Amino acid sequence: MEYQNPATVGYTQKTSQQSFVDEEFIKKNPDSWEIIKLFADSPFLTQEEVCLKLKISKDELNNHNKKILTLEWAQEYIINSGAGKKYWNNTVIPAIINGKTNAVINEEYAYPDRIGFCPGLSCQFFCTFCGRNYSAAYEREFGDKGYEIFKQIIDQTPKESNNNNPYHITGGLEPLTFPRIGDLVSYGAKKGFPMEMKTNGFSLTPEFLVKQPGILDLSVLRISLYGVNQESTVEVTKNPKGFERVKNNIINFLKLKTRIKLGLNYVILHNNLEDVLLLLDYIEDVNSKSQNQVDFLTLREDFSPEAKILSVDERKKLLEIFNQIDNRLKNPNLNKLHIDYGYALESIKQNRKSLDPLKRIEHTEMRPKMFPQLSIMIDPKGDVYGYHEATFLDKEGSERYCIGQINENESLEQVVKKFVEKNKGVESLPMDISYLDAYDHIITILLNQADADKKFGIPWSNGPIKARIY
Repeated sequence: MEYQNPATVGYTQKTSQQSFVDEEFIKKNPDSWEIIKLFADSPFLTQEEVCLKLKISKDELNNHNKKILTLEWAQEYIINSGAGKKYWNNTVIPAIINGKTNAVINEEYAYPDRIGFCPGLSCQFFCTFCGRNYSAAYEREFGDKGYEIFKQIIDQTPKESNNNNPYHITGGLEPLTFPRIGDLVSYGAKKGFPMEMKTNGFSLTPEFLVKQPGILDLSVLRISLYGVNQESTVEVTKNPKGFERVKNNIINFLKLKTRIKLGLNYVILHNNLEDVLLLLDYIEDVNSKSQNQVDFLTLREDFSPEAKILSVDERKKLLEIFNQIDNRLKNPNLNKLHIDYGYALESIKQNRKSLDPLKRIEHTEMRPKMFPQLSIMIDPKGDVYGYHEATFLDKEGSERYCIGQINENESLEQVVKKFVEKNKGVESLPMDISYLDAYDHIITILLNQADADKKFGIPWSNGPIKARIY
């Protein structure tokens, strides 16, 4: 679940054009220019790796860093001009800007920057890639109990949390199966928080909206699509009613012409690359029938444990498809659609020579105390998890990554503080890598990079990138 708030897309997609580059500086400082380009394409290089790549000493690297740090054009180039710009803008900068990364590195308490509410009690789909226990469901009583827990968290959010948009409603299980989902959305919105929800859209019927009017208080609604036609949707979800029902729900929702930003999430699978073009047909048809438009589409590379890395030929084919998409976006029923290609697909979109797949870690690189100062997930029982994919009910072994439970006597602040200051953490096992989503992998790589740079003797404060200095 790579997270980006479309309400801030103007910031995260700051510019697609390179800012002014000082050609004279480049001629005089070729190694400095190489460092700038390296970090524009590879945000997670350590300082030691830079020394080895350029065959320079630590002192020489320090001198280059000092020069680069003073150059505004260089800072702009690093953040917005390379294959790594999605990593920089979607994850690295948001993780650092409020000081929460420093808190993790220093093992100090900080209120979580991102809080995922996972209120769903069950799910209508049985997706092949899903990590959930298909037979697990919460008892109905956790509708009211969970609502009170989520309200408590919202009420107890400290004013100094430095994030006006901390909450997103997601899975675990399908959020629309939560009996008080409309009340939860409304409560957060009335407290001044822009509420975002990700759903499979199956229950989002006109009748459901009448019963749950609070849904219309959302700021952002993301609907995950698991196929572009009846056949592909059934193959993934095992629900024969899913395709038509979800599509009709999207059309009817768009007809309401709310101020809610509505977007679709879609994962590109190896054997179905050209389905992305069928997805454009789907969106164009939805827009035409609703006389409105889907606001955004997030395309992602398959990140499931069984997924294979895209081959060079597949990436070339995707580039051709993305170029066709650019032409399609000129059509009247698609001309307002913003497409976010995410971490790994962005380099393909830019036709970069770098063919690095989506960044992943091994279980040996997992951090014992995770990073609850940055991100946590909470289920209807009040259980707090350190990784996104550990939140599924009764998922084997996931309880090891529960850092505590919120109740009327224990706040989220107390749970996180106790874990950070008193718990020794979790010793990872090979299977534990399945509890991490793409965001968890990237944040772990980022934090490990910071530790490695500090150990090498060139911490971020002495590095070449202003955005990494809090």
